[in-house]
Amino acid sequence: MTDLVFTAEVAVGLLIALVGGFILAMLGRRRAIARGKVLTMCGLRSQIGSSWRSGFVRFGEDVIEWYALGGVSVRPRHTWQRRRLDIGAPIAMNPGEGLDAIHNAVRVACTHDGESFDLALAEPAYTALRSWVESAPPGAASAVT
Repeated sequence: MTDLVFTAEVAVGLLIALVGGFILAMLGRRRAIARGKVLTMCGLRSQIGSSWRSGFVRFGEDVIEWYALGGVSVRPRHTWQRRRLDIGAPIAMNPGEGLDAIHNAVRVACTHDGESFDLALAEPAYTALRSWVESAPPGAASAVT
């Protein structure tokens, strides 16, 4: 009986260590992705009718980068340049549309080099995105519709 209790204690200890290690790895990844820049939750849908993918969006000087929520990579899955990014008007999302993790989310239709996609952001993050696109240096080819 004591061997069974010892085995159970070891198994529970290993499980706690694995969960703790996973949490630390995710926090470290998020910190590495941010690198002192603005980072916020963002959903991405590449085609109308497809499912939303949760992730983070980071605003840089001339690019916006999207990172998947899960995983260990610190490289962006998508990168969009400010000069070639067009964003549409925000549309309020219903709670059942698949992104309940983002409070008061709005959906924004975007186009970059002929590729259309939707972003889902919290309202303040949308305002930041719109300001970021509009604050492009003179001569930028980006447009906000």
